[in-house]
Amino acid sequence: MRPFDNCEIALDFALRLFALLRENGIKLGVLQSQGCAQAIVLVQAVRHEQIRQICRITLINRKQDIPTFERLFDSLLAVYLAPATDNSGDPGQTVELTTTTRVQLGFEPLANGDEEAAERAGYSTHEVDRQGDFRYLPEQDYPAVLALLERIAREHAALARRRRKRAKRVGHVDMRASLRESWKYDGEIMRWRFKRRIPTHTRLTIAVDVSGSMEVYGVFLLNFLHALQRNRNIKIEVFVFSTELCELTLQFRQKNFRAMLGKVTQAFSGWSGGTRIGAALHSLNERYPTAVTSKTLVTIMSDGWDTGEIDLLDQAMATLSRRAKAIVWINPLKGDVDYEPLAKGIATALPYCDAFISGHSVDSLREFARRLDG
Repeated sequence: MRPFDNCEIALDFALRLFALLRENGIKLGVLQSQGCAQAIVLVQAVRHEQIRQICRITLINRKQDIPTFERLFDSLLAVYLAPATDNSGDPGQTVELTTTTRVQLGFEPLANGDEEAAERAGYSTHEVDRQGDFRYLPEQDYPAVLALLERIAREHAALARRRRKRAKRVGHVDMRASLRESWKYDGEIMRWRFKRRIPTHTRLTIAVDVSGSMEVYGVFLLNFLHALQRNRNIKIEVFVFSTELCELTLQFRQKNFRAMLGKVTQAFSGWSGGTRIGAALHSLNERYPTAVTSKTLVTIMSDGWDTGEIDLLDQAMATLSRRAKAIVWINPLKGDVDYEPLAKGIATALPYCDAFISGHSVDSLREFARRLDG
């Protein structure tokens, strides 16, 4: 069986497969489609079995969906390999379809003026499920959820700036507290109360797992942090990892998150790969010693499935625990009521963590934002 002639045909095949899977009841998120298409482009996959493996790894979440996937893959492949019967169509149609879809999935930058049109075309006006798992987010809800996260980031930033606490003769007069105390003296203010603003400059170092099983959740968290950073005074060091660690701090300061993410996914070879948490955190400790101090809240997002050395993970977590102010572990699997942290990676890391949250939905990311002030 000969391979496809080029990667563009392989990508077109994958895009049509996405539609078939959704039509046959397989839950498929937009970022899963993005990860699959990106993997095909990065490795220039043209052999059928290679494409089959990429699609199965990135698109199938449940064991019971595998037979349906194999049947649809083989059926679509048979159509592609069948002799052509009508060549009257535009020979550039396949390339045009491929390019358009790559833009929609975020692999290529939009042309001037196209971004607003794409947002209008994909925006969903109905109420999104704030507790729904990002992995099963319908494609039409993706822009609406991102807009909601942006709004939450702005609201949280405004609340953080308004926070005050009592002070001794410094800051602003707390008129409400002064009047409330005056009832003891028949309404006469005998002593003024003061309040001062709570510093909201948070130092945050975050390492996000972008391996195949975590890519969807990682992108949503990074998007939310990007919005939060734009709207409040927060110093953030950003790292992504799979089998290796990559720093994104400078890229993360760009205003256009979509453009930044597109460049990073092309440059970082570990995106959608395997997972070596211990090695990644060891690199964080050794290569970036100033990223973690006694004033730093360290946040790690991963499902805890570590294919590396567990002893190395234990050592890295112990070092982080000694150096950091606190460690928060975000595991989207915790959003399942039946989940238990039994995997060796998460079981090894949890004793060193000060908080363990899910981060699998809009509401869980809102809860994470509240913890940043704590």
